[in-house]
Amino acid sequence: MSKKILSQAAEEILDGVLDEFKQLAAIPRPTKYELQVSNFLKKLLEEHGFEVVQDKFKNIIADLPATDGKKNAPLTILQAHMDMVCVAEEGYTFEPTKDPIKLIRGEKFLEAEGTSLGADDGIGVAEIIYLAKNLDAFEHGPIRIIFTVEEEQGMAGVIGLDEKFVADADYLINCDSERFGELVAGSAGCVHINFWRELHYVRPDTKLGTNMEIKIGGLRGGHSGGKISSGRVNAIKLAVQIMRTITKYGKIRMAYLKGGQAFNVIPNSAQLVIATDLSSQDVQNICAEMERRVRKVYGAAEPDIKIETKVIKRPDKVLHAKDFDLLTNFIELIHSGVYLMSPENPAQVIASVNLGMVSMNDDIVELKVMPRANADELLEEFIEGFEQAARLCVFESKISTPTPAWTFNPDSKLLKLAEEIFAEQNNYAPKISVVHVGLETSFFVKKNPKLDVISIGTTNENIHSPNERLHLDTVAPHVKFIVGMLEKISATTA
Repeated sequence: MSKKILSQAAEEILDGVLDEFKQLAAIPRPTKYELQVSNFLKKLLEEHGFEVVQDKFKNIIADLPATDGKKNAPLTILQAHMDMVCVAEEGYTFEPTKDPIKLIRGEKFLEAEGTSLGADDGIGVAEIIYLAKNLDAFEHGPIRIIFTVEEEQGMAGVIGLDEKFVADADYLINCDSERFGELVAGSAGCVHINFWRELHYVRPDTKLGTNMEIKIGGLRGGHSGGKISSGRVNAIKLAVQIMRTITKYGKIRMAYLKGGQAFNVIPNSAQLVIATDLSSQDVQNICAEMERRVRKVYGAAEPDIKIETKVIKRPDKVLHAKDFDLLTNFIELIHSGVYLMSPENPAQVIASVNLGMVSMNDDIVELKVMPRANADELLEEFIEGFEQAARLCVFESKISTPTPAWTFNPDSKLLKLAEEIFAEQNNYAPKISVVHVGLETSFFVKKNPKLDVISIGTTNENIHSPNERLHLDTVAPHVKFIVGMLEKISATTA
């Protein structure tokens, strides 16, 4: 029999988990390219004698038998996602669908050479595989492993997962959070909304003799869930503010507007091209004043803002005045930022919206907007309000299937159990959080509303970036934490 995990040295557990992680890092697994890693996990689990299902989405589901005498304990799901966000440093040669992740193990951190590490959520997968290989080293009831695909883009794996794999479970431990010592017990729902309309152009009036390009940069941007309450400025909204300010003193026509990168990223830059009857110096003064105002109001959050202006040749065409008004009015109607804070916890965002991107191509302007809310009813309100605004400003819209909210359950038995086990093992109380981001857990709860769920994880910094790193000293405590919960659950009956 293997040595009991709860009495094993931290280094022994860490080495075992990292051995599993190394195998994952060798397999390219960006979102939508999970077939190879899915096949690997299926074969690995089957070789250890477990019953494995690989569904049509390439999710992996495996049932692990209970310790003798524990078959009547509640069924617990251990869950993680197998895909990763693959990004590389500028100039680093890397093909995400072909190249392995090259690991660098230091004294305190595990990192990758030139790329993202993939600890989100490879470390969760590796820990679960480690536990599956060491089932005789701890007491446990029946366990079901679920490894999902496409978590990072659209969550198609968990959405498509057959409800039968969730219906008979009592507990689910999701291993995809990013801070050891934090128990996540709720998350926001969200929806992706695309707005677009056809644009009409005219030749610029020769009386609008000043033609300029304005670039907004130096803003911090960031994830529109975790950073939405940080006071960071939306570059697209700021671009419209600059144009509105110009209209107070003269005439303006816009030829071009672009900003942002994605639904879920606060835009940190924007570019616009205008024609105006103000002098170039007047425009520069307005931009300088806007930069000063941002520093004054948002200085702590945006210390590095920079608004640059450049005189350019006359554009061939500019937006018709009506189109300019409809577009800028619509952008102003989209409040981008926090909508509602929790009455019980003033630091907790309950509802927010991010205007993530605007682009103009082939006589079409498109906007990408992402509302988030910790209650599905609030998402419905957002959708209705935005659709009304779109009709007023003659925009068409396409709305994705909403990701449901995972509502905090104050009566969660699993949360209470987890608090007790964590405090016993670590000599301090964990932090209980409801996060303003979307998690797969919400779909599991939707498939089985009686399912008792928490989300936990090791400490991972700078995920989705080449600076991603795993805090090695959190791996073994996290494994022991999971084992402690499974042993406690095994002492009860379903």
